[in-house]
Amino acid sequence: MEKGIIICIDDERVVLSGLQAQLGRSFGTQYGIELAESGEEALELVSDLINEGNNILVAISDQLMPGIKGHELLRKIHEMSPETYTVLLTGHSDLEAVTEAVNFANLYRYITKPWEGNDLLMTVKEAIKGFFQARQLEEQNRLLERHNSELEKLVEERTHQLQMEKQKSDALLLNVLPEEIASELKEKGEATPRQYEMVTVLFTDFQSFTQLASNTTPGEMIGTLNECYSAFDTIIDRHNLEKIKTIGDAYMCAGGIPKENTSNAADAVAAACEIQQWTVQWNKDRTAKGLVSWNLRIGVHTGTLIAGVIGKKKFSYDIWGDAVNIASRMESHGEVGKINISESTYELVKDKFNCEYRGEIEAKGKGAMKMYFVS
Repeated sequence: MEKGIIICIDDERVVLSGLQAQLGRSFGTQYGIELAESGEEALELVSDLINEGNNILVAISDQLMPGIKGHELLRKIHEMSPETYTVLLTGHSDLEAVTEAVNFANLYRYITKPWEGNDLLMTVKEAIKGFFQARQLEEQNRLLERHNSELEKLVEERTHQLQMEKQKSDALLLNVLPEEIASELKEKGEATPRQYEMVTVLFTDFQSFTQLASNTTPGEMIGTLNECYSAFDTIIDRHNLEKIKTIGDAYMCAGGIPKENTSNAADAVAAACEIQQWTVQWNKDRTAKGLVSWNLRIGVHTGTLIAGVIGKKKFSYDIWGDAVNIASRMESHGEVGKINISESTYELVKDKFNCEYRGEIEAKGKGAMKMYFVS
């Protein structure tokens, strides 16, 4: 794997030291970690690193700094180094700044302060992976372009073959992006990020996954995850939800995007119930075969967020906003075999589902939140 640099920018030295220590433990032996205490210093640093032939993998910037604000700085860094993945740290839900960064800085993700260590490390890890995948894909694209120029000489004889290749390409794009977004991307060459006022986000996560994974072979683990996620994909399709992504053993989907609707809360809860029922039966079958059960937690929240396409070489439809963080908290503060929903989701589904009030529960970074189990 190529060497590269991770840049951290914050006007508070203690924050920079924390980032350096946290990232250094996980990435310091593989990549260089550079620090800057202002936007101006960061731009000089980026310029020097580029001139020295370094790869700037990830730029992590605070939003509120004297002088250049975080989203403006990331835009300038993106102009200087378009391949760099950008991450915005903010203590405020500044949707305008996030939208600016998504539109002009190719924002990979924004994380609210105080961040969770594992969340930051996973974000940086995936960003680095995306950087090198984009490099690989770029090389593959160059080879494909050369191949296409050769095919042009045979276009009359091989029209049918080219049509078949186009159909495969379209099918692949639809596997990655929603149909509406894919159509916009093909038409305009880009897809405009949008803010949605009512979207329901659903998270699932397997309890003690690390332990489960350590007691099985890689092939068995991937096969089991594929079996589960394939079933989840089928279920959410029936309930008009859009799969967003999987991160390890976490599965995330959402309702109300890219086409807005008013039924997404009920759709998501119905899907969560069906996923839970499927998992119960699946575990019974596993137990009968002498296999270990995979216990599932599910969390659901309804709120406002931004959705759009990120990346230029490897497209990804993703969502950003506090609604995503709260949905994740609903999952992590739930219980195995139960569906934990937020107050906002409860108010939209209480007439359709039996719900049990759990009280106000302290959630990391969010304070006390009312939570309900769907029974």
